[in-house]
Amino acid sequence: MLNTAGKHRYRMRLLSAACRSPMSQTDALPVTEQHAVTEDAPHRHGACDNCRTALHGHYCHACGQSAHNPLKHVGHAIEEVFESFWHLDGRIFRTLRDLLVPGRVAVNYLKGHRVGYVQPLRLFLILTLFTFFVGKLTLHADDFNVSGGDAAFATAKTTAEVETLRAAQVAAIESQKSGSPTAAAGLAIAVAALNTAAAQRTAELNEQAQVAATSTTESAMTRAAQAAARASGKQQDRAFNYQINGKPWDPETNPVVFTRTPQFFNNWINRRLANANANVERMGSKTDLYIQAILTALPGALFFLMPLFALVLRVAYLGRGIGYLEHLVVALYSHAWLMLVLLATFVTIGITGAIGNPVVNVIGDCIYVALWLGVPVYLLWMQQRVYGGRWWVTLPRYLFIGSIYFWLVVFVVMYAALAGVSS
Repeated sequence: MLNTAGKHRYRMRLLSAACRSPMSQTDALPVTEQHAVTEDAPHRHGACDNCRTALHGHYCHACGQSAHNPLKHVGHAIEEVFESFWHLDGRIFRTLRDLLVPGRVAVNYLKGHRVGYVQPLRLFLILTLFTFFVGKLTLHADDFNVSGGDAAFATAKTTAEVETLRAAQVAAIESQKSGSPTAAAGLAIAVAALNTAAAQRTAELNEQAQVAATSTTESAMTRAAQAAARASGKQQDRAFNYQINGKPWDPETNPVVFTRTPQFFNNWINRRLANANANVERMGSKTDLYIQAILTALPGALFFLMPLFALVLRVAYLGRGIGYLEHLVVALYSHAWLMLVLLATFVTIGITGAIGNPVVNVIGDCIYVALWLGVPVYLLWMQQRVYGGRWWVTLPRYLFIGSIYFWLVVFVVMYAALAGVSS
């Protein structure tokens, strides 16, 4: 009888003899299986480049990093680039398909069926970036002729003349309106610029009247300097052209200062105003440039809208035992669907604009109407399906959420417009 130590030595000798045997396990396998073992050998006997753990397959069991090095093979490099979108085992397509049914993705995800869907934050970011990328390619607007802008109002001697010229310019802009959906954005920008120029000229005339009443040497020199600046066109095409403490605004020598606010906030405001003046002077009357600037700023503004919208849902459904993060999932998936609607709108705009056929334009208008009339129906149906309850209880909550959300969207669009011009 062998003792324990003897048994252990005996087993080790048998194992060593098996390893020295000319007929190894690999040789006993068919040729195809030998090839598979040979290919997997580097992964089993190699080490992870990240944590140096011994590899037993294509992925490290400790940190999850792939054994493939994207820097060693072009195919792996391309796969690495598109992995976040395409290499999702069909989840992106399944998520987009189920997203067309109101509330299906959100309900399944909240029930724990998460492996088959793209995570809500990732889906929202992908669709938002892709949608506005397509929008910047397809959304264009003609430049509106405002007949000189500030220069037209410079000839006005009274506020009544300014108002007369403003009304005439607005009528001229509206006569240039076309059937394109993008014309409304360009029209709004042109009218806003015209109203700003008229208000500035009116303020100048009122100030001149006050200065004439007090008639001092210093005021006469100020009027002469302002007249010379207007004649040379230096005060034209500026987003902020107002006086601070009786002197022209300057970000360095005469900045805007808000009392009881930190100094960094005042510095940020004046820096933004300076950027806005430089951008407006650069863009001039090019409506396309303003639209591109707004589209660039909108994704970031919409990203910060998500937690606010989730908070509104939380308030509307207090006492239902639903956590804030669950409301955030609903907010992200609902806005992912809104991005799909906006993407379809941008694609339709691009197609109708490229073809330029009146019949195609009518079809495009019908598509716009169908898409955006379906938005409130989809959101109401989604809210009912996710949160449950009777319809007569869901509808008041829906109206409450929709009214607050409307003003949130208005604020976000205004912020994006200001951020785009002053960036």
